[in-house]
Order: sequence, then C-alpha cells, then structure tokens
Amino acid sequence: MDKTEFEKHWSESLRSSEPSVEQFDRLAQAVVDLYRSGDATFRQHIKNRFRRVTKTTGQNFDPDNFDLDMARAFIADEIGFRSWDELIRSIQNPAENRYSILFRYAIAVLWRGDYTGLKRAVGGPEIFDGQIIEWLEAGYFADEPETMAEAFAAACMLGRDRAAAALLDNGVDPYAGMRSGLSGFHYAVSGGWRNVVELLIARDVPMEIKNTYGGTVLGQALWSAINEHMESHAAIIESLIEAGAKIEPGTLDWWEVQSVPSTETKSRVTNALLKAKDKSAP
Repeated sequence: MDKTEFEKHWSESLRSSEPSVEQFDRLAQAVVDLYRSGDATFRQHIKNRFRRVTKTTGQNFDPDNFDLDMARAFIADEIGFRSWDELIRSIQNPAENRYSILFRYAIAVLWRGDYTGLKRAVGGPEIFDGQIIEWLEAGYFADEPETMAEAFAAACMLGRDRAAAALLDNGVDPYAGMRSGLSGFHYAVSGGWRNVVELLIARDVPMEIKNTYGGTVLGQALWSAINEHMESHAAIIESLIEAGAKIEPGTLDWWEVQSVPSTETKSRVTNALLKAKDKSAP
C-alpha cells in the first residue's frame, strides 16, 4: 500500500456512515504496512505524533519495532479518542454517540490546526463546504463554539467562501479561531483568496485585530505579497485599503524598499498606498 492508497482508505474509513471494527482493524494494519514500507514522510509523521500519543493513550513507541498496537494507538489519538478500546466502543455503540467519527476527528484536527488534513479527510475541497453546512444543520457545533471558530479559520485558509458564509450566518466569532496564530481573515489574505476576502469585507469583519505576530489583516497581506506572493495579492490589498484598512505610518516608505516578486504587484500596491495618502492629506 502506498501513501495515496492509504489516504484514500483513511478518508473512506472516517467518512463511513456505518463504520465497523473490521474496517478500522484493516486501517491499523495499513498504518503498519505503510510505516514498514520505508515511506520517509509517513514514518516521520508517526514519530512526530508519538510523544503526544503516548501521553494520551499510554502506548509506548518503538520506531524500530512499529506494530499493530502502536498503529491502533496512533489512530485512536488522531481521531480524538483516549484509547483504541474507546474508539472500538464508539464504533460498536453508534446510538450512544453524539457525534460521528468524522466529526470527532474534525474536533481533534481543527484544534491541532491541521486544516489541510481535514480537507483531505472529508473528501477534498469541493466537499468541504457541504460537510461544514451538514454539521451546522445537524447541530454539531452548538456545544462546540471553539471548534466552530477553528472551522471558520479553516474555511478561510482553504478558500471556501460558502462554508465561511454559513458559519458567519450561524454566529461564529471570526476572531475566536486563532489557535494556530492567525485568524480566518489573516489566512484568507495570506492565501490569496479574494473570494473570501470580499465576503469578509462585505460582512464588516474588523480588519484591525492583530494576529499573534502583531500583524493586522493589511499587514498580513503586505507581508504575504512579499514572502508568499500570489497574483491576487495586489487586488486584495487594493480592496482592503478601499474598505478603510488602517495604514500604519511609514508603510509606503517600507513598501518601496521591499523586494516584491512581481513588478505589477509592487506598482499596484504603491499606487494604492499613494492614493490613500493623498486622500488623508489635509
């Protein structure tokens, strides 16, 4: 089994409407097989996780003798259970479960800030919006406001404006989901998601709240245009400035000496900053 096959098996197991013990036993064996195949990225992923896994489940980790018990502990922790037995009890008693296996995984993965992992698990970006809306309609987020806030940040990071809009409609705090350091708005400008940025501007989501690195939404957009450049960054910065984003003193002078990957972006942002400076002049 290669990594692509494993990820497909992992996603299908999590999304199963009627998961079985046998299905997760096969998944545990697949973890062992992929680990033993020598896939360096996957082996490192397991190693990176196992300090936490041991703390959660009590299962020790031997990188040279990775076995089924270790794989089971890894799966249980990854989904948000304290042990393999707890996971199996959940599978065997579906009527007693408040949430689906997939939503249990969503809680765990969102709190870890692994938004891309959630995207893969639900079946890809095209399915992401519908899955978030389905959870909203099922009332899953009612007692999970922090998870809901992280789902909003994930939607923004992944460019999913439909999911972001639905979460806003349901009262999500757009700045509560910052466990990974950035809010949804910061992620949207960083990733160059103009569709999400325009949505957040239209919904009057504040732009001056800072990420954990001290950057406002405009500050994040300017930094990203230099360090994570995307063609859409120029239009995003123009939209933020037009919408009234506060421009810190000295921003234009700072921008003019930056090495921007795109001359067009450099010029458009310079012009937007000059225009705003002219407007603010007495």
